[in-house]
Amino acid sequence: MLFEYFCPILAGIESSGKPAVGRPGDFSVVCGFAPLIWEGRIVKVFNTRRAIALAAVIGASAMFSASGAKASVITAWNFDNDTVAVNNSPAPSVGVGTASSIGMNLYPTPSVGVTTDDVVLGKSSDTGANAVADTTNTWRVRGQLGSPSTANGWSSAAPIGTQGAQFAASTVGYSGPINVSFDWYTTSQGEANLQLEYTNDGTDFINVPITLSGSDTGLSVLTNSTSSSTVAGSYVSDNLLTNGSKAGQDWFTGLTATINDPLAANDPNFAIELVNASTGTDDVSTQGTALNNSSGNWRFDNVVISGTAVPEPACLATLALAGLGLTGRRRSRR
Repeated sequence: MLFEYFCPILAGIESSGKPAVGRPGDFSVVCGFAPLIWEGRIVKVFNTRRAIALAAVIGASAMFSASGAKASVITAWNFDNDTVAVNNSPAPSVGVGTASSIGMNLYPTPSVGVTTDDVVLGKSSDTGANAVADTTNTWRVRGQLGSPSTANGWSSAAPIGTQGAQFAASTVGYSGPINVSFDWYTTSQGEANLQLEYTNDGTDFINVPITLSGSDTGLSVLTNSTSSSTVAGSYVSDNLLTNGSKAGQDWFTGLTATINDPLAANDPNFAIELVNASTGTDDVSTQGTALNNSSGNWRFDNVVISGTAVPEPACLATLALAGLGLTGRRRSRR
């Protein structure tokens, strides 16, 4: 709450804690006892000059919010600043954060593999039936194991939400909603069902719906409430047999999600996961057949986490001083 920054400056202010009628940021000043509506609470200011100063601060900060509160990128990965090579944790192209794959070294496919994610240059031959191509650097998530054994990393034995990729970025200094966007590619033998989850404590992950864009022909948004082998919630599916899919080798661009949870904002532990939505018999490839556990992978590009930057306390203190200056100016005219 903005008010807390001004408490050391504006003494003699008491908050009643009672609900106030009106919108946050509305205020009124009455000579003598001066009630203010501040962030939806009634604030009593017993010094009229301070009331005028606080009113000026509130008005100035409200104008600042109206003109400057724009969503901005917190952290993003486009992989164009990464070398085409094995890379299990590509650096962000904007901001600070970490990217890592999940579960590529845990399940037999047919052998238990080694995490071998890599940055690869897209090519036009990767264009699927939806005719969308990505010829820039992308990040491929998979496992491998050298001869004589083979491994791929992706397995239908993996429990729901335990294979895919995690992108972690602190949202400290940003208010919600927190927005996520990304591009997803799955090969013809890749897993068909993907879900997006987020965490605000680094441990527990919460399912959130994904919204499609105009370039996602063949991808379906589904909700499950019956099968124990698919996430109880929302997911997207690229399944030829049941969803009218184009059947793999397709880029789905501009997938988005809006996270309105207030705990996701200003959170040092914020992260998202793009992971398998199904397991066992529900875990199918884009062909609608059982996952073969020996081939197929996912790729990602243009992963962006954004929010609205919160003004620094120093900036708000400047507004406070401006408000106090008004009281000094008023006093000098008396």
